[in-house]
Amino acid sequence: MKKTTLAKFLAAGAICTTALFAWRTFGWGYMAPVNSLHLDLAKPDALVLTESLSTLPRDLLSIPLARDVLREDFLFYYEQNEDRLGLKGSLRRIAYEHELTWGDQLIRMVLDEPAEVALWRDGDGTLKHFAIAVSRGKLARLLEEAGKVALKDSQLRLAGDVKVGSDKVAVYAFEYAYQRTLLVAAHGERMVILSHPGMLFGGPEGKRADAKAEQVIGSLLMADAKHQQVFHDQFRLGPGIPAGHSVAVKADFLSFGYQPFFGALEALRFDFSRGRWQSQVLIDGAKLHKGGYDSSALWAALPYNPSGCFSVPADWASIEPVLQRLGAKGGAALQPLATQFNGPAAACWYGTSRLHTPVFIARRRQAAPAAATANAGTDASLAGLFGALVGGQAEHSMDKGVQRWTRTLGTPAGELTPTLAASGDLIVFSADPALVDQVLAVQRKQAPAASDRLPDAGRTVGLIDPAALSQLVEKEAFDALPASSEPVLREAADAHLIPRLAALRKYPAYRMVVKSLPSSGLAWTPLEWQAAQ
Repeated sequence: MKKTTLAKFLAAGAICTTALFAWRTFGWGYMAPVNSLHLDLAKPDALVLTESLSTLPRDLLSIPLARDVLREDFLFYYEQNEDRLGLKGSLRRIAYEHELTWGDQLIRMVLDEPAEVALWRDGDGTLKHFAIAVSRGKLARLLEEAGKVALKDSQLRLAGDVKVGSDKVAVYAFEYAYQRTLLVAAHGERMVILSHPGMLFGGPEGKRADAKAEQVIGSLLMADAKHQQVFHDQFRLGPGIPAGHSVAVKADFLSFGYQPFFGALEALRFDFSRGRWQSQVLIDGAKLHKGGYDSSALWAALPYNPSGCFSVPADWASIEPVLQRLGAKGGAALQPLATQFNGPAAACWYGTSRLHTPVFIARRRQAAPAAATANAGTDASLAGLFGALVGGQAEHSMDKGVQRWTRTLGTPAGELTPTLAASGDLIVFSADPALVDQVLAVQRKQAPAASDRLPDAGRTVGLIDPAALSQLVEKEAFDALPASSEPVLREAADAHLIPRLAALRKYPAYRMVVKSLPSSGLAWTPLEWQAAQ
């Protein structure tokens, strides 16, 4: 065998051996670049401040609707969750085999003590990754015991270290189940738990910390309370842990990343105190344009009885770069559209349609001139926009001053007919043409409007009808189930899903009302939930 060929085989063998050792020791999360998940640990998508994590699910069930729909199964799920049971079993084994005193104490202390939980979304959009920061003297002592067995236990190992001020703090990797590894670090009376090694470490050896992530973890482990509040400022939350619970979620996560188009809406927050939940919304007054959150004109154009409907204070100027790219791609001048629209926009779902076919509406500053609507070339920008988004050759029609662009497409969800219509100052789009027709019927006063059940439509920013929502959920759930040749899942849905949807239908429609808006700067403002008429 040639020397070069032998060298290649030896190199390949060395790589495979290293990979196998690293996988057995740390799991696949370590085999990627530093901070292999590419998370920005300084910017979580959600933040939970709580006096006790273990009471959060039970307090959530104090909301009548949540209690009737989720039931006690919700509590049993979190108490009997596979990851939690695996974690408890692993801790018991380590404590027994190494004659330690903690047993189940570690889980109980973390869940029953005041804690700060930051959450980040994964590639699939779910809040899968978390960091828990707690202050507790006994926890630090338990971690000292853990350090004594870290080098002689198959599940607990020294993963690396991070800098906390001038100190170097050990970080332990705890492999509690198959492909499930936590990172744990303690300094003084502070402890931080990370849900995945790739949030901090990476590289070929798996022990090199990402500099930015290390700075965040180091701040959370600081003794000074000011340094510990590393996440509070971006959520505009005060220092410390409030009484009860406070759950804040960024609008960028709730909107699937589209929040830059309505930058005035920053986050949503739910607070639990003295047996009662309250909601607030974080609004940037400086980004609210004149009339930027007056939704009365939208509710007057939307069909009656939506399953769920929400308006957002759109920042139309922020869409200009997107329109420029789309126009360059399709050879159309789309930039003028950014200056034509005014006020908020709305997205609505209806029980008569599908989850993947909501209807979107917005209004222009002024209607297109009557003379300009006499031929197909009037709204060239809208025609270009439809072509850039849907592609192919659109069918255009004109009827009684209403321009319409449609095209039938074959998709994995079935045949769809995306439709864009312009009527006066109203622009409406949906992949379900029936919803577009309903909106136009409302505008012609031939059908009831959503505003008919809203006494204060201008300050109403959302509307949820549990009965119509249950209709939509039932349709989507059973459509997603396998064919009748596999009846087990359908029987389970009949037994568990249908009763919950029946409980949901008993509740009246609720509207979300923002009664006051900040004149400038970021501020939390109450979000009231009121029964709709």
